[in-house]
Amino acid sequence: MTPDVFIFAFILYSIFVYIIKRVLYPFEKEIAPLPITKWLCGYEYAIIVSPDYWWAFRFKSRIKSTISPNQSKEASKKYVIQNNKLNLIISIALAVVCLTAFHSLGSSHLLSTLLSALAVIRFISRSYEIAYAFGCDVFQQHDSSTGLKKHERISLALYSYVEIFFYSAAAYTVLPTITTALDAITLALNVGTLTNVGYAFSKLDTPFFVNILFVQVFSTLSLVVLSLAAYLSKNEKCLTAVRFAHSGPAKASPLTKR
Repeated sequence: MTPDVFIFAFILYSIFVYIIKRVLYPFEKEIAPLPITKWLCGYEYAIIVSPDYWWAFRFKSRIKSTISPNQSKEASKKYVIQNNKLNLIISIALAVVCLTAFHSLGSSHLLSTLLSALAVIRFISRSYEIAYAFGCDVFQQHDSSTGLKKHERISLALYSYVEIFFYSAAAYTVLPTITTALDAITLALNVGTLTNVGYAFSKLDTPFFVNILFVQVFSTLSLVVLSLAAYLSKNEKCLTAVRFAHSGPAKASPLTKR
């Protein structure tokens, strides 16, 4: 993979992500005329590291500033769910096309190289977005801007977990240790289930670039551990609220009444 191919793939991928985020955006719910809002500073690095997170952040910020408060939470919730499902479909499609080209044309063909570059970019971009989004969801102190319920969060986590397998398998076609499409799929399953991460290092003189698979390890661990933490913490809050509702406020003692 040459730098020219990678740069072209990155530009192509960034444009593609922007189009997807824009198509799903609820323009019909915006207040007319649009209010003048300041540009929210921060996360500028994400335009290089994760175009997916960059555009998601920009469009969700626009929802908060241009849609009425009583509709913004529901609009944000719908926008997140739609993006989550569509991301899974895109990753499946990319994996099928990339693995088919790798199997039919070989790794040296220009089309196969371009698809593998797109897969690597999506591998890093989506892994960062998934880990960051679920991490913020657990550690945030204020109420969620989307109002997602417990079962909806678990559903999002499940979709993302399955998606990681598909885009990882496509990205692994760039590894020099991978010679067939089946090898890429096997490696994604081994790493994603955390059962045999050393599968990629079974050969002697394994290149350092193979360590890219730890991106999948980190995103999978973040997704599973943080989702479990969110589930348990929200259950604890619910139990506390139920106990308080049943017990009622503490009654004043006779001494305090005097």
